[in-house]
Formats: sequence, C-alpha cells, structure tokens
Amino acid sequence: MRRIRLLLLLISVLGVPHEVGAQQDQDGASPREQAEKLVTVHAEVLRQSYCHVDDEAFTAFMDVRLQFTNSSRNSVILAQDIKAPFVHVARNAEAGQRREFLVSFDDPHFLVADLSDAPVFGQKPDPKLFTVLSAGESFETAVQSGVFGVNDAAKATKGSGLLAKGSYVLQVGVITWPYRYPWFASKTDPEELSQRWSNYGELATGLVYSDFAPFTLPEHFKNPRCPIPKQKGAKSR
Repeated sequence: MRRIRLLLLLISVLGVPHEVGAQQDQDGASPREQAEKLVTVHAEVLRQSYCHVDDEAFTAFMDVRLQFTNSSRNSVILAQDIKAPFVHVARNAEAGQRREFLVSFDDPHFLVADLSDAPVFGQKPDPKLFTVLSAGESFETAVQSGVFGVNDAAKATKGSGLLAKGSYVLQVGVITWPYRYPWFASKTDPEELSQRWSNYGELATGLVYSDFAPFTLPEHFKNPRCPIPKQKGAKSR
C-alpha cells in the first residue's frame, strides 16, 4: 500500500509515461536509436526536495537541467516541451553503463481520462514550440524527476524501488515527441510531419537517455508530509 501511495504521488507531480514500445522506422531503427542518432543529452541535478507518506519511506523530487546537443551532421528539429518520465538509478556511472540499475522505472502503463488537443502544425516548425539545432548546437531546458527513499537501509532491497541514503547517479529517458498520448490527443502523424518539414531538418521523435548525473540522498533533510493526490471519482467525507 505504501508503494502505491508513493507511485500516485510521483505520477501526480511528474506526469504519466506513455508506451514507447519496440516500433521501428523504415530504416529498421527503433525510436531510441532514431533519437540517439540525432541528439545527445547531458543531465545535471539542480535542486532536490523531499516529503514522506509515512515514517519509513520518503520521496525525493529533483529539478534536472537537460542539455540537448545535435550530434548529427544535419539540422535537427526538437520539440521544446520535453517529457522525461523514465528513470534509471545506479550506484555510479560505471555500474550504470553496465546496466546494473538499483531502480529502473521503464515504460510503465497508466490510464488518463482527459487529454488536451495537440497544436495544429503548419508548413514549417513553429518557433514557439520547436527549436532547430544546427550540427553541434545545443538547447537547454529543465524537467522534474524523482526517486523513492527509505530510512531503514535494510529495506532498500533489489527490485523494491527504494533507495537507502547515500550517493548515486541518475539517468532520465527523454521523450522527444510529446504531442501524443497521454499528454495530448493528436491526429498528426510525426512521420508525416518529418516529410513536411524535411527542408528545415530532421524531426526528433524517439526516446533518448541522458548521461549519468550524480546526486545524494542526505542523512538529514527537511521532510514534510506529502500531500496525497485525490483520485478522480473519490467522494469526500
């Protein structure tokens, strides 16, 4: 029950991931491979805050700066509304490179009721929504991420999704095309947009992972009680 409450809290703040799946483009590349051909992502944890749902566990929220760099030889069209719901945590960068993750929130599935309508896309990328990066050029933004911690280190067992206090590295999975479920209702096919905007650059639409950013869950910190989100349809007493 504790983990359910933690998940509800993290989802309410960070948003809801969508299914990336194992689709492939016409060249046989997966969405992740397509995005990684176009951009690399450097992550830096800027700030952390904490709250608890009980005496045993707590949630650590992180503001993460992301720097996208065009790693291709051509111009890249990148959406500015970046989504980063996927999280990997390892003891250090070397362990992360070996995929020895202590925490791995990858591709969970949730249902949402109300979706906003996606923007109407014109004959060229809207500069309010997209940035066009020349080869080697960078774009910076910030996202929220988070992890679950536990006060008793003995309960931070493998697969529990809970971290003991100490030093780690964080990797976030970045969805470069946000105008889809579960954030927007859209009838626009990004592949069609790629063709439409091909004179301006290649449109990034896949999933790409950042490098590993160090962070620490300190021994002592301000730890107010978390506001538990209300579920839709719940009756107040």
